[in-house]
Formats: sequence, structure tokens, C-alpha cells
Amino acid sequence: MINFAELFNFAEQPNSNQRKIPIASALEVFYGLSPDGFLRLSFMSKSKAPKLESTKVLRVSQGEESSNVYWTCFDLLQNDAKSVYYTFCDSLVSAITDITVEVTALNVLKKRFITWKAMFKQVQSQDASREVIQGLFGELYFLKKYMLESYSVNEAIGAWAGADSKSKDYSIKNDWFEIKTVGANVNQVHISSLSQLSSSVPGHLVVIRVESMSEEFVADDSSINMLLHDILLRIKDELTEEQFLNKIKSVVGNITDKVLNEKFSVKSINFYLVDSNFPRLQESNIPFSEIENIEYYLNIKMLDKYRESN
Repeated sequence: MINFAELFNFAEQPNSNQRKIPIASALEVFYGLSPDGFLRLSFMSKSKAPKLESTKVLRVSQGEESSNVYWTCFDLLQNDAKSVYYTFCDSLVSAITDITVEVTALNVLKKRFITWKAMFKQVQSQDASREVIQGLFGELYFLKKYMLESYSVNEAIGAWAGADSKSKDYSIKNDWFEIKTVGANVNQVHISSLSQLSSSVPGHLVVIRVESMSEEFVADDSSINMLLHDILLRIKDELTEEQFLNKIKSVVGNITDKVLNEKFSVKSINFYLVDSNFPRLQESNIPFSEIENIEYYLNIKMLDKYRESN
């Protein structure tokens, strides 16, 4: 694993030129700044690389410098997306490491770029709300701490609903989990639709209590960026990685440093068995079909008798 945050911190200093990253690969890799001052990761090959398209946030520059010298460069155009760019750079370099056939390395580079491309598409004018960021943090925390310890990586990622708010946050085999991430002193959870806790099959309400922390807070698993990085290290195939990244993108839209680096301290995580005895509203409880968009709140303190051992 290469610490691109440290590398590019040096690259942004005055008079720093493109520097080579020593890796075992058919492609040569460099980092630094583009002529117009943007962070740049470059790949040099002896043959022409497949054509790649830029996005609003990530510019792809390709061209021939001289005979048998071709460049493929990735420039970050949005300064508040550095965190995801560093992870992207590490993913590209890791993908081509130990590949000694150039045409194979170039094709792998293309496929890995396509996997990440959606993360650099700006889809809305504003960042996600703090509530959405906190919710995504909790779902990723649960993914790392529980799902990846209980199931294979592919199963765990596939079980996550992402932005599909009409289904459970996680559903796998004959089990399901609805994740609610609340402030450390909050005494209720918001059930935003009947479907969140409705099921003929018993499942689990998972309440994660968190405290908002300053940027200076340093602890493992305290931001989406940390969780994203650790989970990506566990993923070994492109399809699962693309599925995971697309789900994150679907939840928060723009992947900015604000989204990735918001800090939280997890105070507790509690599981509650949701079965026929649990206090919930289901479709069968609503006598009139004309009633829609039902939401309600549960008092956390009153749920103690349904709590499971973690």
C-alpha cells in the first residue's frame, strides 16, 4: 500500500517535478503536478493505451511524447476530492503491480479506471447532509465490524442495499438488519417507512450510537474514508469493487473530503430482535389503503427487553 497523501503533499511543494514510483510492472508510474497545477498520476508505456474519457472531477490526458513513449495521466480537478483521489491512485497502481506484459497492464488499468469512474462524477450541487453522512458511516461500520466477520466479502457487499431505502439495509440468506445511527444522547430512532421493519421473517434492528468529533480526532474506524479504505483492501475482484463504490456513490452523491473525513466516535452498538413480539408497524396494521408514507419513532430505552447479546 502506497501513502499517496504523503506523496502528493510533497508534490505540491514549489519546484517539485514528476517523480517515479518504483513498482514491479510493465508500466512506469509517476506522481506530481500537471503543467496547470493539478494533482497528477501518470503511467508511461511503450505502446498506445486504450482511450479513456474524463469526468468533471477527473481529467484524463493521453498522448505520445516521442516514438514508443506514451502517457496516460489522471488529473484531479476538484480540490475537495483529494481523499478519494488518493485511494483511487492506490487502486490503479495496485492493479498493475506485478503485471509484466504491457498490453495486459494497459487493459487492467482501463478496467480499474472504469470501476472508479463513477466516483468522480459530480451529480449534485451540494454535498450530502450530515444526517446522510452519519447514516453511511454507521452502515459501513456495521459492514466492516459484523458483515465481513460473518460472511464472505462478496456476500457482505451484495447484501448491502446502498441507497435503496425501501429494502432492509442488509439482507442475506434468511436474515436481515436495519441499521440506525444516532447521536450519543439521542433517545429515539426514526423508522422512515413501513418496509424498514416489516417482514414475516425475524430480523434485527441495529442501533449505533456515535459522537461527532473534531477533524483532529485520531482513532481507527472514525471516518468513512478509513472504513472505505479498509473494506477496499478486503475486496479482491473488480465486479465487487465496482458494486461497492457505486453503492457509496448512490448514497451520498458527490464524494468530497467533507463527506469522507467527517469524524465520529462509536459509543455503542446494540442489536434488537425484530419478530412478532417487537413493537413495530406493518402493512397489516394499517386498515386503510389510502394511507401512505407512514413513519414513526421508537423509544430506545423502552427496547431493552428486545436487546440481543452482540
